[in-house]
This record gives sequence, structure tokens and C-alpha cells, in this order.
Amino acid sequence: MKTDSTHLSSPRVTLGIGGLLGHDANAALLVDGELVAAAQEERFTRVKHDGSFPHQAIDDCLNFAGLKTNDVQTVVFAEKGLQAQLFNQSQRRGSVLSRWLSRLLPEGVGCLYHQQARALMPQAKFQHAWHHLSHVVGAFHSSPFQRAAFLCVDGRGEDYSVSAGVIDDNDVRIQWEQPYENGLGMFYTLVTYLLGFQSFGSEYKVMGLAPYGIPRFVPQLESLFETDENGGFRLKLPVRFTWPSLMEALPEIGEQVGISPRAKEETLTQTHIDFASSLQFIFEREIEKMARFVRSATGETNLLFCGGCAQNCVAAGKLRANGIFDELYNSPVGGDMGSGLGAALFHERQFHPGQSYRPQTRGFYLGSLPGPAPAKARPFQVSYEGKLHDFIAAQLAEEKIVAVVRGGMELGARALGARTILADPRAPGMQSRLNLAVKFRESFRPFAPAILAEHVGEWFDSTAESDYMNYTSTLRAELRHEIPDTFASLRERLDFPRCDLPSVIHVDFSARLQTVRPSVHPDFHQFITAFHRLTNVPILINTSFNVAGQPIVRTAAEGWECFVNTDIDLLVLNDEVYRNPNEKTRAEKQRWLNQFSQSA
Repeated sequence: MKTDSTHLSSPRVTLGIGGLLGHDANAALLVDGELVAAAQEERFTRVKHDGSFPHQAIDDCLNFAGLKTNDVQTVVFAEKGLQAQLFNQSQRRGSVLSRWLSRLLPEGVGCLYHQQARALMPQAKFQHAWHHLSHVVGAFHSSPFQRAAFLCVDGRGEDYSVSAGVIDDNDVRIQWEQPYENGLGMFYTLVTYLLGFQSFGSEYKVMGLAPYGIPRFVPQLESLFETDENGGFRLKLPVRFTWPSLMEALPEIGEQVGISPRAKEETLTQTHIDFASSLQFIFEREIEKMARFVRSATGETNLLFCGGCAQNCVAAGKLRANGIFDELYNSPVGGDMGSGLGAALFHERQFHPGQSYRPQTRGFYLGSLPGPAPAKARPFQVSYEGKLHDFIAAQLAEEKIVAVVRGGMELGARALGARTILADPRAPGMQSRLNLAVKFRESFRPFAPAILAEHVGEWFDSTAESDYMNYTSTLRAELRHEIPDTFASLRERLDFPRCDLPSVIHVDFSARLQTVRPSVHPDFHQFITAFHRLTNVPILINTSFNVAGQPIVRTAAEGWECFVNTDIDLLVLNDEVYRNPNEKTRAEKQRWLNQFSQSA
């Protein structure tokens, strides 16, 4: 899109900025209510979960629209920074007094990004959206609902960890809150760190580990918190959501539940695995209690499930399956990576009172294009005849691993086909091959099946959408192989062929689906369609194009660098295909990988 900023009638330009909690900085741009672009700062700085001011993400969004910083009329931050600062200092909830005080103090007090934003956009009007409402509004305006209850479960907002209420096209109302930060999100993070996964955002590793265990440590973990029948959850220890406070609490937590904090390099034991299973069990139970309360209290039949904790796709899948609500929508950018988008949409609502305002999200392919292949790649270009999608499908059917950098970059934590690695789910050992030789991460980590939406009912127990890998479903019973009652090791569980597509089906027969539709993911749909024609299997392995600890690649040049330092066989850059030179030694690859190891 190109917008003429010199037109007599200037466009309404709104910039949303997220990441004010110190991680996952991002920006989103609306022009006259149209969603033009959105991006995360980590994709430019190459620092995982980067929380620095999203200068490059802002530039990218504006360049995509043909705009300059002085064209921005309104900047909306995805947090009330002063309220968060007052809570941090006083450990008291916000009040009428604190909100009154915030109007008297100078602009930017307590706000992480104000100084840089004001220097960049001196004429823009600044606004702030409540952090949880940024999540809620972002989810609502990308959902199919005209009205819905919402349940936002997060590590923390300004001074709360859970918010619930009702939203429609006229109003959004927080009706219930879980105050303070020591709620369910902090609990999950704390036990994740106790289990040795101490890099930021590692909760999804524990979610993936949980199905290998049994929840036999639920009573021990229950000693750490209080809860009620509505999911009113509170940790007993006075822990803060800061790295020093969390680290200081680990020994005491470990002593109380009967397990020593695991070092990162320490081998995972069955005890660790069973603690992960117990943690996930409690998490799902508490989420269900909250959802039942919201259903009863609001009377609404549709639910928006959002916030960082909603990225637990296992809990989201089970919440949708249990039928508490008629319909459930789990936003693909419901965590902090999409908070700038939600903040911008929060402001935009005032221009559409009572209207069904739904900006085109374009499959959340909202980032910039890859650019050309680097010159050093040219000697390794592969010629092919016919259509690119057919050629790649044939290579995948021969068990080649193929990376793709093509089209607009996805927003959010998950690759959706534009910055992605593809493989054949039928291939024996492909899960371990991808984890150990390509992604350089833990061997137990599962991969997502990207499946043609029109065939999902033939393979899984649900035909509902999961267009952004935001839910799990279960493999149909008749497609499962019988599994022995006991295994001697985690490796045996990983290696046992539990079905004909073992690399995308977890040990409990669940899978984090991506349902692929031509209307949402048109190019990716063609790749899977070509593979289906060739193999009669409408499914491909889809995982993000990066290695452990590295942000997903953005440009063609970054794609090439990652490609040559891994064991990926082929690389698609735009419409061109390249073979791996295989010139790097294992030691050279390891040195390259080490730069990301602190974030893994």
C-alpha cells in the first residue's frame, strides 16, 4: 500500500506501540482504519524478545505505507506506564487517586518509551491503553464475533494478572480482575524456571514436555498457592515478576515441593517430566474454572481467550472442546507481540461507534518482503521446470528439508508459511532430525502439522479453525497405533511409531494444528495442495525458520545465513531455489549457533 501524505485531506495515521513491560517490543500502523503493517523489533535487532524501543519496527511500518514519522497523528502505547510504575513502587492496586495523579504529572512519567517516541514524533498526540484491553481489543477486532465475553490471562498488566468482562462494537468493560502479579501466569513461569528452562518465553517448552509425564506432583504444587472455585488464583510467596525475585524464590520453592532447581545442562529425569505434567494439569484446571465463572457471570455464549497465557494452545484446545462456550476465539497475536496492534485498534474504535469494524488482517502476513537473495547464494541456485510449488512438493516427498522465505513476514511467535521450514511428516525420525540437526533444540519438542482445512476432519477430532496454530486437536482413533504401557526412557517414547505421521503427533495423540485455507494463507495452501496431489497426504511439518534462541529470519540474507549453518537441504527465496553448499564444518556451525545460546 502507498499513501500520499501530501494529499489535501491528510489520512488518519495511528501508530500502536507495544512492549512497555520490557520485552517483545512491536509496532502496528493503521491508516484511515486500515491495518497496513505490523512488526516486532526482535526481527530487526536479532535479539530474541527484544524490549528496546521499536525504532526499526516503526520505520519498517512507515516505509511500507510510504509515510514519514511526521505523518503520524496519534501514538497509542499498550500500557498505562504510570499505573505500572506506581504499583511497582507501592505494591498497591491502582485507585481513583492514582488515576487522578496520572493526569497531573508530566507526560511520560513511568512510561518506558516516551522519551524516544517524543523525539521521533514531536507533533503526535500520545495516548495509553490498559495493557489487558490492548489484548482484548486486538482479539475482538480480528474475531468473527459481534459481542463476546473475554478472559485475558497474563503474567501481569499494570497491577493485575487476569481481566474478564464483555466487549462489543460499542463498549468494552472490565468487570472482574485478579489483582497483583502473583497469579497463574507467574506460577507457570516460576515452575518453568524451577525445571531448568530459564530463558524468557520458555513456558511453551514445559507445555510440550508435559504429555510425556503423569501429574503425580499436583498436591506438592498446590501447596504454593491459594485458589477458589472461580479460579481466583494467588501465590502464597511474595514473589515479584522480576528476574532477581524469581531466582531468589527458586530454592525455597524447590524445598517446599521436594525438587532441587534443575541446572540448564542437567539431564531431564522422569521427576522433572512429571512436574511439567502436574503444572500443565493445574494450569488447565484453573483456566477452566475461570472460563466457567465468566460464562455464568456474563451469560455470553462466545469467548475471547487472550493474553500471554492464552498462547498455551493445549489449554486453548481443551477449553474450546469442553463446550463451556458455544464459540471460542484464541487470538494469534493475543500475547505481547501483538499488543501494539491492539492498542492502535483501541484508539480506532472511536471512529466506528456501533459499527462492525473489522480491518483486514491478511493472514497476519503484515511485515516487509524478504528482498533479493545475496550474491554469494547465486552459484548454488537450482533450476527447475514447471511450478515452484510442484517442484518443492516433490523434494519434500523425497525427505528433503526445505526452508521458505517468501512474501510478507508473519506477525507473532509462529511461522505460518512465509518464514518457515517444511518437511514430510511421514518420514521416520524426522522429528529428531529437525530438532537436533536443524533447530538445535531439545529432542522432545513436537512440530505442528499444517493441514489443508478441507481435509482436517479426515485426520483429527475437530474441524474447527486453527489457522494460526492456536489450538490443539487429537488424531482420530482409527489412525493411531497401539502403544505399550511402559517405556524405559524418554527416547523410547520419542522413537516409538505411534501413527503414520509420528513427527507431528505428540505422545498423547495431540497436535498443534495449523488449518490452512486459500483465503487466509493462499501461497502456503498451494505448497500443501501440491504435496497432497503427490502423496495423498494433505499435511506438511511446519516450523519456524530459525534455530534455538534466534528470532525468526526476516530477510533473504538472514535466511541464507541460517540455511548454510544448518542441515536444511533446500532454500526457497522468493521464486528461486538454492541448494545448501554444505561448506561449513560442524565447529563453524556451532560457533555461529553460540551467539543465540543465551536466549535458548
